[in-house]
Amino acid sequence: MELETPRLILRCPTEGDIERIFTICQDADIAAFTTVPHPYRRESATEFVSGVIPAGWSTGSALAWGIYLKDAPQLLGVVSLSNAQDGAAELGYWIDPLVRGQGVMTEAAARVVAFGFAAYPDGLGLSRIGWEAISINGPSARVAQKVGFRWEGHRRGAVVRLGTIYDLTFAGVLCTDGRSMPTPWPGAIE
Repeated sequence: MELETPRLILRCPTEGDIERIFTICQDADIAAFTTVPHPYRRESATEFVSGVIPAGWSTGSALAWGIYLKDAPQLLGVVSLSNAQDGAAELGYWIDPLVRGQGVMTEAAARVVAFGFAAYPDGLGLSRIGWEAISINGPSARVAQKVGFRWEGHRRGAVVRLGTIYDLTFAGVLCTDGRSMPTPWPGAIE
């Protein structure tokens, strides 16, 4: 399932992307703020491309797209919808630190959210998409807010990552929510 935006192509990563995935996942922020294995080994990238992604697509449990610029088809990151059941799914993503702050993830995430809400056969026909992240992960929160997610709360001390306990911020967007204007979130998003 390939998706497009004005600048991007979203498609399943292939074996040719393994080295890029391995390299990008060495980033300290990806290690600190996501659930990718740490330390991230080349074998982790190989298993992700050859096992995790095909299994997710075949069962519908995790749909992952690689993010590529149309004019430079090198993998920049991954965006996914997972745990799709009963009309709901969870949005997740990570991106190469070299392209952070350029709107790439916001554009990719918005396209995947639109696909999630589109009626079958053009999409999944979801009614809700959730998002959650370690509360100090401001860049991830800004992407979620920009694509229409509404702040729903914090869970104190809810996750341990690399030996540190963090609060978790969570948000959601419904298919009936307007997504063109971000809604305010309490507190500063750093």
